[in-house]
Amino acid sequence: MIDNANFNEDQRDYLQEICNIGMGQAGQSLSVLFEQYVTLSVPAIEIISSEELTSALHRLIPAEKVSAVRQGFYTHINNPKFSGESLTIFSNTSFEGLAKLLEFDEEITPSFEQEILLEISNIINGACLSGIAEQLSERFFNTPPSIIGQSILVDNLLKKQDIQWSHALSIKIEYSVKEHSFQCDLLLLLPDKSIKYLKTILDKLLDEF
Repeated sequence: MIDNANFNEDQRDYLQEICNIGMGQAGQSLSVLFEQYVTLSVPAIEIISSEELTSALHRLIPAEKVSAVRQGFYTHINNPKFSGESLTIFSNTSFEGLAKLLEFDEEITPSFEQEILLEISNIINGACLSGIAEQLSERFFNTPPSIIGQSILVDNLLKKQDIQWSHALSIKIEYSVKEHSFQCDLLLLLPDKSIKYLKTILDKLLDEF
C-alpha cells in the first residue's frame, strides 16, 4: 500500500482508478491479439526504496526465471518533469506456448523469441501508458524498448549501480491467460522527482472533479 506520508487517501484512490483504466486498455489489446480472455490483477501500488529493491522484486515477481523488456517514458522533451521506466516481465516463459497462442508457425529461433517479447511488451506498455497519460492529461514519449534478458534470474532485472533514485513508486499489473499458462507483469517505476510531480497532477485533477 502507498505510504500515507506520500499520498493522501484521495490521491491514492484517484491513482488506483487511473491505473485500472490503463491496465484495462492493455488487457483489451491483449485479448484482441490472443483472441482469448485475459485475466487482470488489481494494480499493486507501493513505495519502494533502492536499498530494498532486490527483496521487493522477489516479492512482486514470484518466479524462478523471467524474460523481460524495459522501456523508458517521460513527459516534456526539453524538461521532463515526469519520467519513469516500465518493465514487461514474462514469468517462466514458454516460447512454444506463446507461438501457439499467437498462432505463429515459424521456427522458434532466438531472434523469433525476441520478436515475440518485443511485440507483446509493446502492446501492453503502449496501451497501458496511453490510458494513464490520457487520464493525467499528459503525453508520454517513449525510449526504444530493449530486452533485458531471456530466462534470467529476478535479481538481474535491475542493477543497483543503474538506479539513480532513493525511492520509487512501484505499480505492478499482472496479465494472464490460464488456458495457455501465460503470465506477464507490467512493472512501472517512477522515481522520487516524478512522485512529487504526480501528486501535483492528482491534486489538480481532484480540484477539478
